Amino acid sequence: MLKRLTCLFLSLMILSAALLSCASGEPRHGDESRTAESGSASDKSGTDGASVSDPETESTAEPASEPVELMGPPVPVYEYEYAAPEDGSFTVCGIPLSEYKAVLYFPTDADYSLMVDEGTRMKKALKRMAETAGFELDLSTAKNDRYDTERKSEHEILFGYNFRREGIPEPDLKKNYYGVTEDGTVYFCAAGPLLYEDLFGMFLEEFFGVPYGSEEPSGGCAVSPFYRELPQMDAERLTAMGYSVVFEDDFDGDDLDWDVWEVRGPGPRYDYGAYVCGSQVSVSDGLFTITGEYREDGEYGAGLYSAFVRPKQFYCRGYFEASIRCSEMKYGSNDFWSAFWIQGPSPYSPEQSQGGIGPGGCEIDIMECWTADRYSVDFWVSGVEGVSGLSCERTDVPNLGNNYFEEFHTFALLWEEDYYWAFLDGQLVARNAHAYGTSNVNEEVLLTLCLPQGAFPDYVPRDYKAEMVTDWIRIWQKQP
Repeated sequence: MLKRLTCLFLSLMILSAALLSCASGEPRHGDESRTAESGSASDKSGTDGASVSDPETESTAEPASEPVELMGPPVPVYEYEYAAPEDGSFTVCGIPLSEYKAVLYFPTDADYSLMVDEGTRMKKALKRMAETAGFELDLSTAKNDRYDTERKSEHEILFGYNFRREGIPEPDLKKNYYGVTEDGTVYFCAAGPLLYEDLFGMFLEEFFGVPYGSEEPSGGCAVSPFYRELPQMDAERLTAMGYSVVFEDDFDGDDLDWDVWEVRGPGPRYDYGAYVCGSQVSVSDGLFTITGEYREDGEYGAGLYSAFVRPKQFYCRGYFEASIRCSEMKYGSNDFWSAFWIQGPSPYSPEQSQGGIGPGGCEIDIMECWTADRYSVDFWVSGVEGVSGLSCERTDVPNLGNNYFEEFHTFALLWEEDYYWAFLDGQLVARNAHAYGTSNVNEEVLLTLCLPQGAFPDYVPRDYKAEMVTDWIRIWQKQP
């Protein structure tokens, strides 16, 4: 029953793809957190601001009404009632599937270099899914830096957004959608190439009668033209799923509400002269700012200063969202960078983490911002069989036409019993149950302007400042 419920959840919600292995050379705030003590609260006095209710931090209760029915969009995602053709054939608009060729597009050099290994893995996964359903998928991978108008075959299955064909909607990277045109072209368009495996699974479930994630063969298909657009995550959907707000702060005062917030681990961070300090935190005009800078007269001496800030209440499962304008990384790994993340008690200890399901939990990076239009979602655990040290899965979210250095965007995570789901402005960008499953322990929620991995080189001005600005933060949980 749980497996089927999960499949229905996947069907009616937005779905994302298997995540990339972390192989990037970027700095990670985890490097700091893996050596950090839990820290103590700031000694500042409380002010008005944040709102906290008593959370069910380990609740697994379902809402009284049917959650699957309530979660659905205004019009069901699945509108077609599957019926196998009498002859067991596989056709799209009357065209045999054997006449189709499929192409997985990586639209830019950056995407291709980030995802070429994952593309190979994804090709195998897509082909395996097709074989399980009962047909062969002739699939190739291509990189195109321009709009593609040349057909690769008479009949196509296209994964990507950089192609142009009659009947396919204009690309919109703020949506996840797929369909079949009048002439039988099958297309999948999403925020990034890593989403296509799950979208293909939804396609097979609705039109081939193959339950999502199953090994059941299809009885055939007779697909006609259609269009499916996956729903966004928003307050109405969360409420329908049985969630309510248990913590929120719109930062309307002139300081943080230190009754509910604290600075995590104040004091020295690195031996080159880097410090975490509450004086780097400010609130004004409804915005919460963490400033990173070099200070000659800092509380702990000359060096680089920033802040790690967290609610005093820790949480197990829920929906975590914050509207953030990220700091500009002018100097790469020598700069501060923005992170919104969740950390378990000891995810870096194999004995404690146990692949993410032990008492040490998991490190969940909801957002680490690297460029104006690229951030990543990361999951860190240890104690995975066959893996020495830490195990990480990463989803890079690049090239959506955003500017995270100048614009506020909402970064979010839905942490449930079976999966982690990451969202950007309500659009699903990642789904994961890395290693052995999701954490089931209380974990701390952090807003962090991470310190550079080393002292400023000579070319970085000593008066340089970086700012991470948060407009609001909310935490939702299911209530009994």
